[in-house]
Amino acid sequence: MPQQASQRGRRPSATRSQSPAVKGTPPTLSRAHLQGFTAGCIVGIAATVGLMRAPSEAQDPVASPTPSAPSAAEAAAPHFDFYTVLPNEAFDPNPDIEPADLEARNTSRAQYILQAGSFRQQSDADRRRGELALLGLEAKVEASENDNGQWYRVYLGPFASRSEMARARTLTAQADMDTLLLKRETP
Repeated sequence: MPQQASQRGRRPSATRSQSPAVKGTPPTLSRAHLQGFTAGCIVGIAATVGLMRAPSEAQDPVASPTPSAPSAAEAAAPHFDFYTVLPNEAFDPNPDIEPADLEARNTSRAQYILQAGSFRQQSDADRRRGELALLGLEAKVEASENDNGQWYRVYLGPFASRSEMARARTLTAQADMDTLLLKRETP
């Protein structure tokens, strides 16, 4: 009984509610629907007629001005004649020219290596080399002397392919090791 009292005191919802007799039937078209449809058809027809008339007006010889002398802007515009020149050209390779010897030019090749660290103490460099060995990477430690003293640098590579280098870089990044990509020229 309390439910009936609360339902009686309720206001009807703002959304449309259908009566049980209308629930199974399809929605009907109202006057507003028909007016909107009619207005859309009229606008569509008018746009189509306007688009079809526009090209015919541009082709009308009476409406177009007679050609006159080119203006200064048209005279200054570049003129391209390769559309007429190129089809008339014939390709005649000179048999006296020898192809370039590609093997002779590539005497020096570039190698790509990764520097996995630079340390003052050799023990730190060896520790990094061991960490890389646990990742399955072969590293070398090279000592170098400069103005700041002696440094021990840990290198990976040279790599035979770019994919091998990317694999090594991914493994070191996953282990939180920064790497530096270096290019070395070899004779």
